[in-house]
Amino acid sequence: MRIVVAGSSGLIGSALVPALEAAGHRVERLVRPGSPRPGIAWDPAAGTIDAAALEGADAVVNLAGRSIGERRWDDEERRLIWESRVGATALLAGALAGLRRPPAVLLNASGVGFYGNRPGERLTEVSAPGVGFFAELCGAWEAATAPAAAAGVRVVSLRNGVVLSARGGALARLLAPLGPSWLSPYRWGLGGWLGDGRQVWSWVSLEDQVRAMLHLLGSSLSGPVNLTSPDPADNKRFVKAVGKALGRPVWLRIPRFVPRAVLGRGLADTLLFDGAAVYPERLEADGFHFHHLRLEEALARALGR
Repeated sequence: MRIVVAGSSGLIGSALVPALEAAGHRVERLVRPGSPRPGIAWDPAAGTIDAAALEGADAVVNLAGRSIGERRWDDEERRLIWESRVGATALLAGALAGLRRPPAVLLNASGVGFYGNRPGERLTEVSAPGVGFFAELCGAWEAATAPAAAAGVRVVSLRNGVVLSARGGALARLLAPLGPSWLSPYRWGLGGWLGDGRQVWSWVSLEDQVRAMLHLLGSSLSGPVNLTSPDPADNKRFVKAVGKALGRPVWLRIPRFVPRAVLGRGLADTLLFDGAAVYPERLEADGFHFHHLRLEEALARALGR
């Protein structure tokens, strides 16, 4: 298949592209102005895309979006986060809808943030949306694919969890929140759970994330699909598993005010203290089997142990 990928330089995209190529697919990247890579030009901020170059694509994967964890959330940052997802998706979906022969499938990123902060609930794809900025963002992000779906494209909204990789994403920021690896609290035996540690994090290994996306390209599923392991874990278990994988003790309780002071209240609460136990009901019912079912094994592999 000829597959067009947006967001190919991110954590998931940089693992997905070689996996697609290894499976025999021809991959083309959507690239922004100034990118050193060849590809199909688009500029979501300017609202432009080379739609003609999308003609003949068999599938499109959209992983584009500004990082949500690197800057404090003021009004401008929230706007940029929103536009990089909702605006970019609307631009792409509109372009696909206008093609003479739209692609068969669009895999479009979303997140388990759709469900909001839901302690004590078991959440599947039929669960109601949550409240808050990220829940609203994910709802609008998914809704922005509507023009493509109306044109007959099979649209899958990938409700991604915490993707486990030491190379980037939430796990890398947890290991080294101040940047340099030598400042990692785990390196000095100062890792700890956040608040009471009861908030549930829904996660998936990077390998299973990519495998699931390849599965969905050939599936008949459409609509929301939870890309999370069936073993969601509370924060206390999560950080203890990180410590075990690194051979370091984890014994501290980190009060809420510490990450709030570093990240700002809105960002810290959304990323670190909100929790949702999300299960991959539709993915498993479709015959997908996870390679990494247990958190401890997945973290040991992600951290090279």
